[in-house]
Order: sequence, then structure tokens, then C-alpha cells
Amino acid sequence: MLLITAATGKIGSIVVEQLSARGIAARALIRNPGQARDLPGIDWMIGDFEDGASMAAALDGVDVMYLACGESQRKVELEKQAIDAASSARVTRVVKVSASDAHDDNASDFRRGNGMIERYLRDSGLAWTILRPTMFNQSLDLLAIAQKGELLSPQGDATTPFIDVRDIADVAVAVLTAENHHDRIYDLTGPDALTQDALAVVVSEVCGKPVTCRHVTDAESYRGLLEAGVDEGMARSMIAHWQSYRARPAALISGWTEILTSHPPRTLRAYLEECVAASGIG
Repeated sequence: MLLITAATGKIGSIVVEQLSARGIAARALIRNPGQARDLPGIDWMIGDFEDGASMAAALDGVDVMYLACGESQRKVELEKQAIDAASSARVTRVVKVSASDAHDDNASDFRRGNGMIERYLRDSGLAWTILRPTMFNQSLDLLAIAQKGELLSPQGDATTPFIDVRDIADVAVAVLTAENHHDRIYDLTGPDALTQDALAVVVSEVCGKPVTCRHVTDAESYRGLLEAGVDEGMARSMIAHWQSYRARPAALISGWTEILTSHPPRTLRAYLEECVAASGIG
């Protein structure tokens, strides 16, 4: 039996759809009963990482747990609690969605936090599989960029091999349903590593509107975040995240996405073209 946590998230929602379509029974953990969907073979469980009783019920008889958590300043604490619950329930393996460059000494709170969770999982005694995707195609607000005609970038010349959440879900289903992925880390990328300047060119070409990239300093970014209502702690964390991007070596393209899914990863351009077709931009 599989347990899918964060079953309404960008990746988890696709994972449960794919499992249902393939006739693979699974449990899906949600916090709100209204989030349940009519998917054959999916047993929706109400629970929370902090609720030990609900986690014990959700994990009863489970062999493999898919572990993900929405953005939260308590992400490390919450995922550790989920790992402890899986260990108590004698789950065989945990498949964790992490992040690229996840190390417990990374300057970025997001990457450092994922690195800390990875280490905790590896030291737990459970078998594990770790997925490290790069930035999602779906993280781009195409409409806002196209309307403004400007892409603000704090990332300097750093490159990003954007990956589609559907490809991450494809990988997750592949490793959840096979036994030959124990104690493996998979770096997942899309097929193209783009600078923000190159990204602006692609957006401009796809939208048929001029879009330029304007590089901003950390101070400008910080002020903009505060003006947008982001609290100071989160703003500092985001600045550190972007600094870690600029400091890292040039991003490499990984072949694991295609190897594990048996299909080429979706390109960012193809995703943007889908957005244009759906929204009527242009």
C-alpha cells in the first residue's frame, strides 16, 4: 500500500491521478475533507503530520510513503515528525521530494532545510529515495510577466534547468511502484538550462510581446518583498536563496528525468505555449 502526503499539492495531486488511472490502490492524506476527489482506488485519509493518531491510522499497513510538505517555516519539524511516524508504523521506504542543491550547510534556508530532512531520513533506518527537482515551470507567472513586459531577476547570470511538475510526478510514480530505487538520490531537471535573460527571450517569443530582463540588487529585492507584504524573516530567507543560486556552479542537465520516465522531459517553451493557448495571451 502507498500513502501519498501533500495529496493536493502541485506534484501530489498529479501522483494520485496517475496512480488511480493505472489501477494502483493508494491512500491520499489531506487535511480538509472537502479536498477529496472521486478517483477510483484512492482512499482519502484526513490527517496531519502533527496529529500522531491520524498519521498512525493513515500509515497502518503502508509499505511506501511519498513525503512532501507545502511551504512552511516549520517544514523541517513537520517532515521529521512524518518520518518518525513512518518508522513507528514500520513503513518499508520513504520517497521524499526535496530540492536541488539540498545540503544542510547551504546558505538558503529552503535548501538547507531540505538537506536537514534528507539527513534525518537517511539516518532513520528506513529505506529511502530522494528526488531533487529544480525550479518548476509552473512557478512562473507568465501572465504577470507578459503584461508588465519585464522580468525582474535577482539571480544574476545563474542558469536554471526548469522542470515541469508533471515530469516530477511521472518520476515519483515510477519510483513509488518499483523496488529498485532504495537509497538513491535522483537530481531531476528539465532539458534546458536558461539564464534569466534567455528566459525573457523565450517568454517574449512565445507571447509575441517584448519582454526584457532587468537585473536587481539584493537591496532592491528586499525592499520589493517588504512592499509586497512579505515579512522580514521570509524576505531575508529569499535573499539568501537567490544568493545561493548565484554562488553555485553552472547548473547541469540531469538525464534521470528521461531515464526514469522513459520519455523526454517537457521543455519550458512547450509549457509556456500551453499557457498562452489556455489564457489567450498574445
